[in-house]
Amino acid sequence: MDHRTRPWAARVVAASVVSALALALGGCGTGGDQASGSTGKSNSIDVVTRWSAGNSAAAAQARVFKAFTDETGVKVNATDGLETIDDQVENAVAAGKSPDVVIVNLYDKTLGWLDAGVTVPVDNYIKQWGLADKLKPAAVDEWRVGGKPDGQVQGFPYSGFGWPVWYNTDLLKKAGVDTIPTTTDQLIDAAKKLRAKGIQPLTVGGNDWTGQKLFYQIAESYTDAATMQNVMKNGGYCADPNVMKGIQLFTQLRDAGVFADNAAGLNADAMYAAYYSGKAAIMSAGSWAYTEAKGSGTGIETHTTLAGLPIPAGSTFTKPTAFQGFTGVGFMITKRGASKDRIDNVRKFITKFYDQATVGDFVKDASILPPTTGDFGTYATDPLLSQSLKLDPSVDYATVPDVWIGSASDPIIQVLTGAYGKSSPDKICKGLDDATKG
Repeated sequence: MDHRTRPWAARVVAASVVSALALALGGCGTGGDQASGSTGKSNSIDVVTRWSAGNSAAAAQARVFKAFTDETGVKVNATDGLETIDDQVENAVAAGKSPDVVIVNLYDKTLGWLDAGVTVPVDNYIKQWGLADKLKPAAVDEWRVGGKPDGQVQGFPYSGFGWPVWYNTDLLKKAGVDTIPTTTDQLIDAAKKLRAKGIQPLTVGGNDWTGQKLFYQIAESYTDAATMQNVMKNGGYCADPNVMKGIQLFTQLRDAGVFADNAAGLNADAMYAAYYSGKAAIMSAGSWAYTEAKGSGTGIETHTTLAGLPIPAGSTFTKPTAFQGFTGVGFMITKRGASKDRIDNVRKFITKFYDQATVGDFVKDASILPPTTGDFGTYATDPLLSQSLKLDPSVDYATVPDVWIGSASDPIIQVLTGAYGKSSPDKICKGLDDATKG
C-alpha cells in the first residue's frame, strides 16, 4: 500500500459519475481489435503506473520494463501516475485513450472500476498464466470484489505491506521511557514524559490518510473484525456501543496529548519529516517508508524499534496492533488491454513481474511484503524490513479499512480532521455515519 502518492484530494464519487463513465466507455471503442486501433498484434504496451519517478520502487520497475522489452521486443509506453491517478485513467479511458495496464492501489475509486467497465476481472488469467500456485490465497482474496470469497478478482496483487508503529528509542530513553509501551495507559504516560522534555509524542497526519488509518486502528480496539467491517461498509458507528467505546478511546488519547501538536493540520509529509528529523518519538507508518527512512540520511533507522500500537484494558486484541495487507500496488487490466491482439503482451508483461528474482528485487528496493510464496529473507537487506518480517509473534493485526470504506474514504478524512481537533465522540460518529451513507 504505497500511500505516499495516493489521490487524497477531497472528492465524492457519485453514482452518476460511474454511469457517465460507463456511457463514455460504450462509445470510445474499448473492446476487441477496435479497442487497440489495430488489426494485428501490437509491438507496444501502454501502462500508467503508480511507481512514478522518485518512488522507491521506480528503479526496480525500470529494470523489469527493460528486461521485458529485451526479451519480447515489445516497447513499454509508461506514463507516471499523477496525484489523482484514478481520475487520470478514467479520463483517458473516456477519451478513447485507455492504457492496457494500470499499476495502482486497490483503493477508493479503483474499487469501482470493474463495475464501471474500466477494467476486467482476472480470475481466469491467474489460472491460465500459471500464477495460481505462486500467489498467496490471502493476497488474492483481498483483491476480490467486496472482500467476499466468491467475489471476482479485480487485479493482480503485488505490493503487500506491513504497517507497524515506529518508536525512536533514543528519544524514549531521553524522556525516561525505558520500554516500548504496550498499553494505552503506558502510552499516555510516555507522551507526558516526552512532552516534558520538549519532544512531540506520536506524530500523525490528521488531515489525510495517515490520520484516517490510525483512527480506525484505535476505534476497533473493542470490536471484532466482522462487526467493524460491517460498520465501515454500511455505517452504524453511533449505534454500536463497542465502536463508540473505541471512538471515546481515541478522544481520550487525543485529549491526553498523545498526538503531536496541531495534528489536525498535519499531513503525511509533515509526519515523516517530524519523525525522521527526531522531532517526534513515535509514528505509525507502512513498509513503503523503510527505504525512505534510510534515505533521509538522519540515521533514524538505526534507533527505531518497530512494534504495535498499545491496546487498552478489555481490548478485543491480546497484543499491540499493526496493519498488514496486500491492497497496495497491483496490476489492473483495462478492456483495451484484454482485447485479443493485446492480451498476450499483457500476459508476458505482468507475469514478468512475478519471477522470483524480480519479486526479490522489489523486496530489496521497495520493502514490499511479497504476495508470492517463497523465502525472500536474503533480499530483506533494509534493517527496518528485516525487523518487520519478524513482527508476527508480537502483534495482532487490525482490519485495514480501505476495501470496506471504499469511496467514502475522502469524506471520512474530512470528518476525522475534526476528530483530531476538538470534535466530540458523538459528533465524530454522526459524521462517519453521514459520510458512509453518502
